[in-house]
Amino acid sequence: MKKIIITSLIILYSSIILGRDIQLNGFAPGGSGKFIELYSQPDHVTGHSDLIERIQISDDETFSLKIHCDTICWFRLRYSIYEIIFVAREGNSYELELPYYKEKTRAEKLNPFFTYIPTQINLAGTENTNNEIKYIDSLFYKYGNLHTRSMVLGKPPVNKDSLLRSFAHIEESLSEEYANWYFKYRYSFMKMVFRKQLVPGSEDITLLNERFLPDMPAYIILVGVVFNGYLKRLANDSQTSSLRGYINSGGPYDKIVNLIQEAGMIKDTSLTEFVMLLNLYGEYYSGGFIKEGVEDIFRWMSEHAVNEYNRKLAGLITEKINKLKPGNTPPDFKLEDPRGNIYTLDSLRGKYTLLAFGNSELPETKYELDILKTWTGEYKDSLAVVVILLDEDFDSSLERLRAGNYDFTFLDGSESTNLLGDYEIKYIPSFYFLNSDLRLILSPAILPSENLKNSVVLQLFDGLMDDIRN
Repeated sequence: MKKIIITSLIILYSSIILGRDIQLNGFAPGGSGKFIELYSQPDHVTGHSDLIERIQISDDETFSLKIHCDTICWFRLRYSIYEIIFVAREGNSYELELPYYKEKTRAEKLNPFFTYIPTQINLAGTENTNNEIKYIDSLFYKYGNLHTRSMVLGKPPVNKDSLLRSFAHIEESLSEEYANWYFKYRYSFMKMVFRKQLVPGSEDITLLNERFLPDMPAYIILVGVVFNGYLKRLANDSQTSSLRGYINSGGPYDKIVNLIQEAGMIKDTSLTEFVMLLNLYGEYYSGGFIKEGVEDIFRWMSEHAVNEYNRKLAGLITEKINKLKPGNTPPDFKLEDPRGNIYTLDSLRGKYTLLAFGNSELPETKYELDILKTWTGEYKDSLAVVVILLDEDFDSSLERLRAGNYDFTFLDGSESTNLLGDYEIKYIPSFYFLNSDLRLILSPAILPSENLKNSVVLQLFDGLMDDIRN
């Protein structure tokens, strides 16, 4: 398998192409007519990753792409069953030779949450960033696995100090500054794990405050481990207990920042902001602080945070927690029905709507639709059932469902790359219930097999009573 997924990246030249652009050229054996998707590095808070470009591989199995990059950028290239991780520098041009294209299996195609096989770039030439990072990670995971195996399998414990000394020697062989910083964060993490430290040493705290590198996985993962639950701990500390009141009331922001920095572990303001976002996002869903106060902080930071990355992240979080909140309008879409008619969210206005996401090849989808069919016909004057099918082929999916004789509106979701993320779908099938003004009532709704009928009928009755009163 390792031989299959090894990817070589050969640097062509390092002269400036066009300002801050980088040029990607590549060869994708067996991939003629297939697509390559290039994503940004996902943020460590929400896991969101932007689709930068989606291009088709030409008949001669080559591709070419120009991308904007400021200084150093991390990218993830999805192709076949692989997700290729690499670092690029502005003004450089790269040529990639991808693994031979491997078609997804039927099970992989049916899985809407399919996980790509991650692999790092192996770089030949004078630009060593990717090579050195790959070498660091290869030993980092190797030593980590040795330590884990000894505990899980009950084998004699490894000599952890010896492994740490061996890992520390990597630094002597590194020639690239960025890779050197990457190594320092990995080494700090390994020391914490091997020595069972709850917090890193003072020199590691200084290291975290020295640079703010939110795109670098080694840095941001270490930050996540060190500061997991940090705000809750401060809020429970008698010396910083006023922090809870400030967060619950949504500010003032400068008081929150000052209390965090006075605690001593964080001095860098950009890192302080990121730790706030990381912690408050988790606490928003676990109930550690009052939601309205946390929402106010997110909104304020989306406009006023010192660091641009944190402003964008706060804006993304604000959008994410609001887009599927009951009472709000869900994300729009533009999809076709079997006759080629275009449906958007606004097309559903005027009736209550059950919006379902399913896959015709999954028996659970047909099972739940069969239950819906038994009672939704009674309310067809006020209730519409719209089923977005996520199958790879829309015509085939309709054929599989034909025997069900459903009186529903079916829409083709096969070409949409955003639906799962926009609606934060965690399982298939999923259901959402909207009122006649396209406001979410149940988000997500329970399944029909869990007695969705009672919840829907109650809402329909309340809506009818409102209409009568009006």
